[in-house]
Amino acid sequence: MEVPGTSSEDDVAIMFEQDRFIVRLQQRVVREDNILVCFLAGSFGARREDEYSDLDVVLVYAESAARDAAWAERRDFARSVLPYVPAKSFDAAHVRPHFHVALYGNGAKVDYLFITQQELEPNPWHREIRILKDTAAWGEAHQAASARALAPQVRMEAAEMQRLDDRFWVMFWDVYRQLLRGDREKPFPVYLELLYFTLPPLLHALPPEDPAYQGLLRARYSQDTPVTLEHLRELMNAYVAARSAIIRRQNVGFVPDGSFERTLAQTMERRSQSDGHSRLNE
Repeated sequence: MEVPGTSSEDDVAIMFEQDRFIVRLQQRVVREDNILVCFLAGSFGARREDEYSDLDVVLVYAESAARDAAWAERRDFARSVLPYVPAKSFDAAHVRPHFHVALYGNGAKVDYLFITQQELEPNPWHREIRILKDTAAWGEAHQAASARALAPQVRMEAAEMQRLDDRFWVMFWDVYRQLLRGDREKPFPVYLELLYFTLPPLLHALPPEDPAYQGLLRARYSQDTPVTLEHLRELMNAYVAARSAIIRRQNVGFVPDGSFERTLAQTMERRSQSDGHSRLNE
């Protein structure tokens, strides 16, 4: 019987493979002369990892030619660290250039960043790192500079806010009207698109401690259409609260269409009350 709060045997096995990965990675980079510095960032860099943590590996090269040559062999490099474990790896250019993700069959996930010394600027996320290889104490100097760096603020400009606002309302209203019709299947893809387009920019621009941040995390879609309709009203309120918080925090020069939004909210409220009365009379 597993005791609550402890890891299962499978979890321990995954964690063991993570530790083995670090040992083999260090052995691998020490043999690679072109890799000047290698360190772990994220939870492993700060030594706050658990059995579910991924590994953030930064590989630093002297110049772009060496980095580009290594990048050309990135898949072979990822497989060479754990040659006995099947792996699937792919580029993640949507995150940043020269970023490669490897998924190992033992459950480990590793993010590899191939970067030059000139490109790697001080980063507050690197104030705590685990250095596996260093040349001329460059990694230590980078860590010290990162400890003094300020976290960048993700800003949202008025034009971006306008685009987000326009698209939110048109997709929101499409989903709401189709749900009113009783159709729970057709609006689902639009609902997913609404979340994908709306939530990431708002969550990136808000600090997690802001109350409006938490309101955005309650997205759900039910087979029960009335339940989803009620959730949409909550989602609308969460969106408006998050937008207002960003405008206030960042002094964004965007003025919402308050008249439209108040009227829309009143229309939805009347419809909700009407539906409630109808259900009571059934």
